[in-house]
Amino acid sequence: MKIAAAALVAFAGTSAALGAAAIRPPGAVACIDPQQMNGTSAEGNDTIIFHVGNKTYRNRLASICPGVERLNTFSSLETEPFGGRLCQGDTVRVFDQQAVRGIGVHAYPRCRLGWFEPVAAPAERP
Repeated sequence: MKIAAAALVAFAGTSAALGAAAIRPPGAVACIDPQQMNGTSAEGNDTIIFHVGNKTYRNRLASICPGVERLNTFSSLETEPFGGRLCQGDTVRVFDQQAVRGIGVHAYPRCRLGWFEPVAAPAERP
C-alpha cells in the first residue's frame, strides 16, 4: 500500500510538471508554417527565435538543449514537421555546418519545441 501511494505521489508530481510546461502563454500559437520560415536564431540554450514571413516568434524549448546557441553562427536547424506544420511538441536539431568541413557531420541532440510566442515588433522612431 505504501509503495502504491508513493508511486501515485510521484506520478502526480510528474503530471503537474508536464501540465505546467503545456500551459499556453497569452497570444501564443501551437504551430507555424515551415515553408514561410526565413530565419532562426537562439537566445541562450533553451530558446529559439523563428522568423516566419513578417512575424517573429519566440519558442521556449521544453528543456535546455545543447548546441542551440550555435544557431547564431554557421549552424542550421533541422526540423521534423508532421503534416506540413511545425508544432509544439515536434523536435528540432542543430547541425554544425562549420564542423562538416573539418570532422564530418556533427549534429546536436533533438530538442522538443514549446509554444510559439509572438514577439512584438520594435516601435518605429519618429
